[in-house]
Amino acid sequence: MPESPEVSLHFSDYWRVIKNRWPIIATVFVLVVATTYFYTRSLSKIYSASAVIKVERENKDVSIFKQEMQGFDPVFFQTEYELIQSKKVLYPVIDKMGLQDVLAKQLGLEHMERDQVYFLLRNNFLKVQPYRNTNLIEIAVESQDAGQAADLANVITRQYQEYRIQDINEKSSKGLQTIREELDKQKKTVQEASAKVEKIRKDKNIDEEASSGADATTSQEMELQRKEALLTEAKADALGRQVRYDKVKNMSIEELETVLRSIGIEDSTISTLEQNFLSTQQNIEYLAKQGYESDHPKVKSAVASLDKIRSQLNQQIAGIKTGLEIDCQVANSKVKSIEDDVTAMRNKNRAKKSDDMVQFEEAKRELTTQQSLLDVLMGRFKQESFDSQIGSRPVIIVNEAEVNREAIRPRMSLNIALAVAVGLVLGISLAFFIEYLDTSVKSLDDVERYLNATVVGVIPNGVNTLNLEGPDSPNAEAYRILRAKLDLKAKPDGATTVTIVSGGPGEGKTTTLFNLAYVCAYSGINTLIVDTDFRRHSINTLLGVENGQGLADFLLGYLPLHECIKSTEIPNLQIITAGKLPPQCMGALSPAKMSEIIAVLKPHYDVIMFDSPPILGISDAAVIVHEVDMTLLAIQHRRYPRNISWRAKKVIEEVQGRFAGVVLNKVLLRSDESYYYYTSYYGYHGYYDEDSRQEAKDRAKTNKQKMRKQFAKNTDKNRPNTPSSKQDGDLY
Repeated sequence: MPESPEVSLHFSDYWRVIKNRWPIIATVFVLVVATTYFYTRSLSKIYSASAVIKVERENKDVSIFKQEMQGFDPVFFQTEYELIQSKKVLYPVIDKMGLQDVLAKQLGLEHMERDQVYFLLRNNFLKVQPYRNTNLIEIAVESQDAGQAADLANVITRQYQEYRIQDINEKSSKGLQTIREELDKQKKTVQEASAKVEKIRKDKNIDEEASSGADATTSQEMELQRKEALLTEAKADALGRQVRYDKVKNMSIEELETVLRSIGIEDSTISTLEQNFLSTQQNIEYLAKQGYESDHPKVKSAVASLDKIRSQLNQQIAGIKTGLEIDCQVANSKVKSIEDDVTAMRNKNRAKKSDDMVQFEEAKRELTTQQSLLDVLMGRFKQESFDSQIGSRPVIIVNEAEVNREAIRPRMSLNIALAVAVGLVLGISLAFFIEYLDTSVKSLDDVERYLNATVVGVIPNGVNTLNLEGPDSPNAEAYRILRAKLDLKAKPDGATTVTIVSGGPGEGKTTTLFNLAYVCAYSGINTLIVDTDFRRHSINTLLGVENGQGLADFLLGYLPLHECIKSTEIPNLQIITAGKLPPQCMGALSPAKMSEIIAVLKPHYDVIMFDSPPILGISDAAVIVHEVDMTLLAIQHRRYPRNISWRAKKVIEEVQGRFAGVVLNKVLLRSDESYYYYTSYYGYHGYYDEDSRQEAKDRAKTNKQKMRKQFAKNTDKNRPNTPSSKQDGDLY
């Protein structure tokens, strides 16, 4: 079959597909909407309740000598977001509400482990959503019980609040304990310094009042006092740095990362890396939810990026740890330098004074230094103790969860709206897909495009034989149009011979031929129908006559041709039935016999029509097509693949038949507006009123009953069993 030419589609072509396939579209649409409706009705209602909390950062870790400055932490809220969903918070909630038994009962299980309930709660019931660029976090819980959802959301909120308070108090206690330990050490140092002063005073018999009243305001002594004050400050600073370093030096990288901001260390590079790390983690989780496997290139790339960021983060934190150590060493070096200066100045003063007085003054200055350091520690301890007694509110409940009786799922209106859209899309898609698979002849353009042939007649669907409907039937006009296009009139050498063939059985060629003969006969044309379909003869059935003494008897030599001709009740119409041809004689219709039949009958009629079998696979049709004057190809609308019709036309051309065009049968006129120009059934339906239509129906019913009685009467007769003595060519 030749390749189909490219054809630009118009909107009307798409609209025709929708009109023709509307039952499929409607069926799919109804199925989708009905399925969605009943499925939505079958789902359990899910209720949701949410609480809103405000989360604040609060530093209760040790800061011995100064309050560290707090900066904005972009990672803090992401950490708290994950913490709310952690086992530390949800395990106590599971125990308090007895969720193991509750969920086991809801799911129809005998028992559920706490781990199972935790993962079910986190993945299916709990939704934690931080509000962007705020300190607010929404804790939402979904459940089949509205009251349970509200209770669970409130319990989770309070449990998280308790956990934060407990965590802060633990940090505060650890800080106070560290300060207390340093305070005890310093008290012991002050006591030792005080005891040393008292011992020197007694041993050397020094008059403290005389000593204090002496001239001690020399420039060297004033400088020594200033240096000793600097030494006190340097020691306090070095002690704070040493305590901080001692707390972190044995920590792992991960542990140090969590306490950096608590000890007052802010690093923009680490903050950026942490944000990138969290974003990459979320990307990997998103890819996993989308169904990407671990070996997918996108997942591999994300994992590699995550490892790289983690490595950079570890290096940065390790560098900070090293920096703390260096910072501590620098502070100690500063203390050592000041101590050296103080020692040198003391040696100068010692040379000017007696040894006893020098020792006494040095002991007093050491006592003063240690006492100052003790005062600093004592002040810091009192401040921390006071702060710890003030109620901490790291989590503020903004809105408590309330019972919401309106289910969030399933949403019937939304599901039905989506079902309507999906049903239409699926229905139309399926219609176009079936239309794509359907290679039958669907329009006049298909005939012209794929067969390179002209449509000479369009027969509407549901047309009956005109002897039942009557000559005034609206359907008769389609055959009159066909008769006019074929110009069926007698020629100088006799009748015009016509046959109608088809590619496959059941395409309506016999009905078309009979009705065409009917309108010819009623218009005054002397018409003869010859039934040459020996396998499935039906012309005699249409007219209600006996199939005895037919064309088969002539071919077998039993009767002359003129004795096979039968008159009908239709004026100007006679027929030759097929007769009964034995199976072993199916090839009796040879080209010579066919030529003889035409030659004998042609002078006596205006039109002779041969009812032929399908042209594909049966030789009789090819013989008839070769001999007649005009061959029509009957194609049933939307039945067989168009390649069958194409092959039928090809056979007509191969046997040198005179192809006159295509008759398109059983056409649904509403499927294409262009069909209106080929029939009057819809174009002029207003001419026939309801009374005329009912009269035509009654006439058809009467004619059908009459035909049945006549056919039953004729079948009772016996066909002659002996051949006739008349010659085959003697017609009259």
